[in-house]
Amino acid sequence: MSVDKGSTKTSSLSIVLVVLGLMVIGLLALVVFVDPVRIDPDLTLTATLATGTPEATPTAAEFVPSPVVNINGIAILGGVMVLIVLVAVYREILIHKRAEKNK
Repeated sequence: MSVDKGSTKTSSLSIVLVVLGLMVIGLLALVVFVDPVRIDPDLTLTATLATGTPEATPTAAEFVPSPVVNINGIAILGGVMVLIVLVAVYREILIHKRAEKNK
């Protein structure tokens, strides 16, 4: 009876790892294929040296960097690292199953 219980535990763990892998692949596809939302900065207020009072400066005249940071590379590398770990854990499960079967 304990052999069946261990077999069920490793098979359910295998299913969980496959589901997690599919979720990570789905999130990677989402990061790669969905365009990020562009946020256009508003007019900025800058102080002039002569008057000392702030005045509106159009964004076309002065380059203002976007407040949104592109994290696609970080998300992709993180997802690939998670997939590598999941494959390694799944490999260990398969090795453990073979070792149990050979005993």
